[in-house]
Amino acid sequence: MAKHGENIKKRKDGRYEARYIKSKDATGNAVWASVYGKTYREVKEKREDILTQKKISEVLKINNVLFVDIIEAFLIQEKFRVKESTYAHYKNIINAHILPALGKYQSATLSSVDIENFAYRKLVEGRLDGTGGLSNKSVKDMLSILKLILKYGIDKSLINEEVLQFSLPRSTKNKIQILKKDDVATLTHYTLKSDSLYAFGVYLCLYTGIRIGELCALRWNDINIETRTLHINKTMSRIYDTSQNATQKTKIIIDSPKTLSSDRLIPLPDFLIKAIKEKQHYIKYEDAYFLTGSYEYIEPRTYYAKYKKILDECGLYPYSFHALRHTFATHCIEIGFDPKTLSELLGHSNVKVTLERYVHPSLELKRSYMELLA
Repeated sequence: MAKHGENIKKRKDGRYEARYIKSKDATGNAVWASVYGKTYREVKEKREDILTQKKISEVLKINNVLFVDIIEAFLIQEKFRVKESTYAHYKNIINAHILPALGKYQSATLSSVDIENFAYRKLVEGRLDGTGGLSNKSVKDMLSILKLILKYGIDKSLINEEVLQFSLPRSTKNKIQILKKDDVATLTHYTLKSDSLYAFGVYLCLYTGIRIGELCALRWNDINIETRTLHINKTMSRIYDTSQNATQKTKIIIDSPKTLSSDRLIPLPDFLIKAIKEKQHYIKYEDAYFLTGSYEYIEPRTYYAKYKKILDECGLYPYSFHALRHTFATHCIEIGFDPKTLSELLGHSNVKVTLERYVHPSLELKRSYMELLA
């Protein structure tokens, strides 16, 4: 039964209605709103929740907390929680995109609509050089960082939970590049016959699936001829230098792989061991970098240019470097690797990532399976 003075009543359709003052109009008169439910208790709790959130929002407006303050607090926290490369990535995205667009917003009034508008603008005109919009993936990565900041603000009771109810941009998958069989043969022949360790690095990636950053950080003593294994335990990358006394915008770091699963031991087949032995005379030191044979390294960006030149000399399509990894993974599945084994060889945290990102059966393999129906 409704209680006197609570503005809760049972309607003719059997539902309960609880009224509350949502706001006031320009003349100071109350603007009423209602919530509905099957029971008296349900509508009362719904209304109390709304009024509580309304009070919090009003307090935050008075306190005048800007979103930039929450961002700064978030970065201070993350600096001691994540890897340097991750922190640099966060800060770069935040400074270039999130702060200019959302930094001056009142935290209490920031809504899911504001986040959706932000994402839409980035898709349409988000490039910093003013030449158009960012890719769907770039905006999604940006929203992932933004979501971490918003959750931090919610945990500190500085942002309304409603802000997380924004919609993500529609997914559009880029076409995965896989080398054609003839191109694999051409690249294999060229890289084996070449006297260049740069070319041999391409060969190693084509038959192990390691990443370009892992290859650039690889040293010759990471290869054990006796046990016939390759140990991937570090990666090289160029990151934004976030230190106060930085003299340049970026710097090179050599760090542990991005995940625990990426630190892995890859068994090497006989044909790779044989090829590696034939290149050992280029090594000046046992712990020399694999691509140079000395203590001087070549960074991923520079090596990528060398890779493109190799493709050009082979007369091949300008495949991305990651296409070597795609090709390796796809070939492994085609010759019968089980997904779990392949996942560990690639350094993924779970099989799902391997299947969704890297395994793309060829038309020939699909046809062979379809023929089994006979």
